[in-house]
Amino acid sequence: MAETTTQSRYFELLGRAYEIPLESAGFEDFLDAAHDFFCADPETGKVADDVATFTPEGVENHTSRLERIFDVAMRAEAHEAETDARYHSVLRVAPGTMLVHGNEAAVALLGCALPRPLGELPFDHEALSQIRGALNEVDGEDLIVLATVGEAEPRPCLALVQPGRGDETEARISLSFIHWSDGLIERLGNALGLTESETEVLQGHLDNKTPREIAEDRGRSPETIKVQAKTILRKTGCARMTDVVRLAASISYLLRKMPDERQSSLESWATPVRALEYLVRDGRKVAYYRHGPGDAKAAVLFSHALIQGPFFAPAFLNQLAEAGVRLLAQSRPGYGFTDPPEAAENFEADTVADALTMLEAEGVNEVHVVGHQLGTSHAFRIARALGPRARSLVLINGGIPLQEKHYASMDRRVRFAAMATRHAPSILKMTNALGIRSFKKKGVRAFLIDRYARSEVDMRALLMPGVMELHANGTFHACEQEGIPFFLDEKSKHSDWSRDTESLACPQYWLQPEDCSILDPEAVREFVGKLRGARFETEPGAGAIMLYQRPERVAHFILDAISDTSDAGRAVSP
Repeated sequence: MAETTTQSRYFELLGRAYEIPLESAGFEDFLDAAHDFFCADPETGKVADDVATFTPEGVENHTSRLERIFDVAMRAEAHEAETDARYHSVLRVAPGTMLVHGNEAAVALLGCALPRPLGELPFDHEALSQIRGALNEVDGEDLIVLATVGEAEPRPCLALVQPGRGDETEARISLSFIHWSDGLIERLGNALGLTESETEVLQGHLDNKTPREIAEDRGRSPETIKVQAKTILRKTGCARMTDVVRLAASISYLLRKMPDERQSSLESWATPVRALEYLVRDGRKVAYYRHGPGDAKAAVLFSHALIQGPFFAPAFLNQLAEAGVRLLAQSRPGYGFTDPPEAAENFEADTVADALTMLEAEGVNEVHVVGHQLGTSHAFRIARALGPRARSLVLINGGIPLQEKHYASMDRRVRFAAMATRHAPSILKMTNALGIRSFKKKGVRAFLIDRYARSEVDMRALLMPGVMELHANGTFHACEQEGIPFFLDEKSKHSDWSRDTESLACPQYWLQPEDCSILDPEAVREFVGKLRGARFETEPGAGAIMLYQRPERVAHFILDAISDTSDAGRAVSP
């Protein structure tokens, strides 16, 4: 009976996986199903008893098949976008005659030979009337018209009408097809101040549907649709829905020509290269970031988190630089521009060896090691390998060797990763493969909002100036090589690395956010209390994004640790 229950949860998980390429929220639904596959009680974080005895079969085959489905879908979307771009056309209207000429794209878009009279173009009657009126108006202004093109299969089209200036100047009409994507409709509704329900009604009108058709699509009465239409008229200041449609067309044209600057800065999916340095170790390229003065009084080696990478707020860097500290932040194998390990089992050893080689290349003898979140275990290993050269170990929102007793206070996503790593790594690999594709399809902004939506503190931090962009850089850094480190680092994090914590001789300094959504700070306090020479502090009002939320506080904490471990009259030499 237990096996059947596990199988049913497993089939639910697979079913959700196959919905990911088709649904905008598909990946989140899959993560929920994956969590429920492992977890018997969300309140206690208890692992289901039957998970340990169940071996999910064929996960690798399903993963490969889903990757192909996802990639085909994304190529099709890219091809459609490329095709639409080629269909941007320009019409020229001769003064006086209304004879229309056009480029090759216009001929392909309209599906008719040119030149021909304006009245014979395959536009809908209303659009032709608006275009004709704009062209006949003396010293008329530019007008944006929402038109439909074609007779057999009409398609929506935006027409920017630019009347000629003077009797001898030809007019121009620029055309482009519209894809009323969810994102464009959402931005349009926000621009007009509409609710979600009102935006859906507007979308129906943009699709040239009648109020009755809109009511049927939405499962509402025609009277309800009419009431919402009146609200739209009031909010937009228009007298008729046709005027609202024209207004929406104008705004949509501007939105498409002038994309959201916040979005465009987050859509590159390119890891930053500013301050980037390279070296080669055993034939592998190792990348790291260098900040601070060349004649530094002290050096810091930073071990980054998973999706908060080796990138820092200006206030953080300025504080360290003013104190004469050089900051070296390596990219672990598979992150950013550092080559992956030759074999998965070499990941942790290569991370340590890369760090030691970087310090040698930089001429650094003694160093303060800083570990951040998922970088904690690596920071311990590096400090242990350095021996007395490690002057201190500083942990910012540090992690601890995880046990099942910690699952209850974990964020659902972190809990799932811990359980999957121990009980079904193949499911975690599937999650990583599909997650990367889902993230890139929906955009990093949506990914980060979903990641922290359950934490009010982190959501407020995410909306602070510059935080979203910094965090996006860390996400790009983790995804640069198709998410290679997601599985490697999760496996490393959830392994037993307690031996590295027990044998460290240098002083330790822990700064933990009080409102961390990843791991209960009290569990960290209990763990640190058993370590030799460790000090522990919490930061009120800070969450998982503390590094970006409180950059000056974190910088001061690191500088205080450096100062505390410096012998009287002895500078820490790089």
